[in-house]
Amino acid sequence: MRNWLYFLFLTLGILLSGDLLAQKQDEDSLKNIKDDIQVDVKSVRTIANGDTLSIELFLISYQMDPREFKLNTFATQVLDSEGHRHLITRMKMGRVLVQLADRQNYLHYLLEEDMPVSLTMQVGDWKGKKASKVILVFEDSTEEGRFITQEVDL
Repeated sequence: MRNWLYFLFLTLGILLSGDLLAQKQDEDSLKNIKDDIQVDVKSVRTIANGDTLSIELFLISYQMDPREFKLNTFATQVLDSEGHRHLITRMKMGRVLVQLADRQNYLHYLLEEDMPVSLTMQVGDWKGKKASKVILVFEDSTEEGRFITQEVDL
């Protein structure tokens, strides 16, 4: 009888913990949606002997029509664990490449509905710090000239 009761509580505990984990994942994905764009983190790694931080995100648009995505390249930054902001030296979205040296204010990209697009960002002179967030600044799809700030935990 005791073994059966123990097995019942163990099974119940596993089922409930799995349900809570699924709810947590749903909450995390909803947290990363602003202006009908979902942002998911694919990878965060250091390259070139730890001197360059590379972050790869996936952006998915949920708007019915194709939309122009206008990312502010200077306001979009990486936050380290000490709270310092770092400019992104190189960003690539699809086939569009913008480098800090180009002094280009915006990255323009046409997002299609439900088509994930990779956004790769690199920060030079990283030197072993831990990245905590990416701060994305992009134009609101409903009001031209209004920008939205979205923080993405890494």
